[in-house]
Amino acid sequence: MSKRAIIVDDHPIIRDALVTSLVSLGVFEEVETATSFQGLLASLEQSGAYDLLILDLSLADTSGSDGMVYVREHYPDIPVIIFSGNDSTEIIAQAFENGVHGFVPKSSPMPVVVNAIKIVLAGSTFIPPSAIRLMGYEPQQGHEAVATPEQDVVQFSPRQRMVFDQLMLGMPNKVIADRLHIAQGTVKTHLHSIFQILNVRNRAQAILKAQQLGLID
Repeated sequence: MSKRAIIVDDHPIIRDALVTSLVSLGVFEEVETATSFQGLLASLEQSGAYDLLILDLSLADTSGSDGMVYVREHYPDIPVIIFSGNDSTEIIAQAFENGVHGFVPKSSPMPVVVNAIKIVLAGSTFIPPSAIRLMGYEPQQGHEAVATPEQDVVQFSPRQRMVFDQLMLGMPNKVIADRLHIAQGTVKTHLHSIFQILNVRNRAQAILKAQQLGLID
């Protein structure tokens, strides 16, 4: 099945490089571009059915976090990869708190960008390796998720499992609340419990731990 993607970046060289990378995958029938957040909104309102959004956080007509939050809350089913020149730990952690599916620093070689896109299209999440330990998390050695004895003691209540599943889909708190018909405060309470069970501090660490334990692909 053909896919559609949209790239939002105000730098023409970067846009062209990203278009080339997406086309090289051979899975996108259409790759559209926008140079501003308002341009993105116009495209979303006109068609909306995109299989991937690559979003720069440094657009002139919106703050990075505001645009990211708006897209994730209003178009939660579109996977979002942030492509940013600011790759501080705080920015990366904030991006995943808002439910993005990948974060790629603009300093990354193009093969890393392509790999991140493949991972997100496969339904997983891409967190830059350079940020993992900076976020206070030490993953297991090796690249494959391996079930451990710890996996046997990870037990969620039915409601916690529902929230966890939405968390792994990259849904922000507001969307989780709407989908499960519960208050946002209740979502936060469940997330706090989930983080305690997984022995992590934030969403990015929860994703990494879940992958490590084989709880998600």
